[in-house]
Amino acid sequence: MGMAIVDFDYRLRRVNKALCKALGYEADELLKRKFTEITHPDDVPRDRALADQLFRGEIPSYRLEKRFMTKQGTEAWLDLTAVLVRNKAGQPVYGLAMVEDITDRKHSQQALRTSEERYRSFVANSSEGIWRLEIEEPIDTTLPVDDQVDRLYKYGYLAECNDALARMYGHDRADDIMGARFGELAEVASPTTPAALREWVSSNYRLRSWTADITDARHGQRCLSTSLLGIVVNGMVLRAWGVHTDETEQRAITKALERSHQQLRLLSGHLQAVREKERTDLARELHDSLGQSLTSIKIGLSVVQKDLSQKTPGNNGHVKERFTEIGEQLSETIAAMKAIATELRPGVLDKFGLAAAIDWQCREFSRRSGLACEFKAPRTELNLPAESSTALFRILQEALANVSRHAKATAVKISLRAGRHGASLTISDDGRGITPEEIDAPDSLGLLGMRERAESVGATLSIDGTPRKGTVVCVRTNSASQKKSRVNGDD
Repeated sequence: MGMAIVDFDYRLRRVNKALCKALGYEADELLKRKFTEITHPDDVPRDRALADQLFRGEIPSYRLEKRFMTKQGTEAWLDLTAVLVRNKAGQPVYGLAMVEDITDRKHSQQALRTSEERYRSFVANSSEGIWRLEIEEPIDTTLPVDDQVDRLYKYGYLAECNDALARMYGHDRADDIMGARFGELAEVASPTTPAALREWVSSNYRLRSWTADITDARHGQRCLSTSLLGIVVNGMVLRAWGVHTDETEQRAITKALERSHQQLRLLSGHLQAVREKERTDLARELHDSLGQSLTSIKIGLSVVQKDLSQKTPGNNGHVKERFTEIGEQLSETIAAMKAIATELRPGVLDKFGLAAAIDWQCREFSRRSGLACEFKAPRTELNLPAESSTALFRILQEALANVSRHAKATAVKISLRAGRHGASLTISDDGRGITPEEIDAPDSLGLLGMRERAESVGATLSIDGTPRKGTVVCVRTNSASQKKSRVNGDD
């Protein structure tokens, strides 16, 4: 115990070795100082006020924890008790200070408070549900697994949790479910909870990333991943710490990704089949149209060559007839070649633009399908890059093909509009109306191809259907996507 005798002017008259050790001074160094000089500046006013009351006889003693400054300039916490010493006549003689060095204890308390604050901050701000389960009657680890699970249901209660856990169970704050019996919470995740607990007991009271579905009135069904650690002392389970991670969104993303991969695989196969069909159709057209025409022309030229070589009088008229027939066949061949080229890519799209190409496609669709097709052209000229024009035209072709195959419509309306921020193409029919299931179906490869074409030029595609009122397909480009397309085209 450090001790010092203090005069009424706060000067130290005598000190012992324990006080010198606590403050890092030699005795003669301390005797030259007042206690206010070695007290931490923030603690001087309070200590001086108490000392003045003591010296005036207003209080017999006082005690406080205060900071002193050591010789090395560090803080030292001392538990100070000060009393007033009087002579036999009852007159005050000096003050006696007794101190205990509590620096280590204060540092430990501060470290504990800091750790507690960090823990509370981490738990409170965590997006994961953190909870502590206390067990009123500790569970003997030698009991059968099912007996231990039953006792956990019976004696376990929620002693601590954060707001994130409360929200996972449909509440606003941790206080709303604090103290709830374990069975009440476990029933929300039934029937997966008993299996998880049996796994927890069998795995030495450790469970990692156990996935379960829970249902609450606010959020519906959600997927939670649970990790649980049991605290076992002397063969008895006392409590358990648990962490819930909400994986609902992650599961949805995973399913969407798997579905996307499946669609891409189907689309890849579909595109390969389409290419093979196009090659087959092109080969047949070339063989049936151009091949036969060219063969006929070749035969005609052979006959003309034979007639000319014979130089028979009067065969000039026959040769002229042959040349006339060959000219007609050449014209038919050229027309057939143009028709095939137009099917592959309409020249009007490159020469006259998107609006003219759509108008031509509408007339072709009406001629082939027998359905009325009305086109409303934009009043102002479109300024679309080639990539965007091609994408919109191909989407139109696929939409019209779907109308012909599936819609059971009697009429189609097409609208092309130019706006300040881009262009929009709308195709609507009066058919049966596409269903949401058909829109999202993995095997709706035509729709998937339309989406891919739209995304390739930065456009957006929407498809809406109303039962017995038809389907509306809308593609919208924007100025940013057009600019991007131009840059890609320049590259």
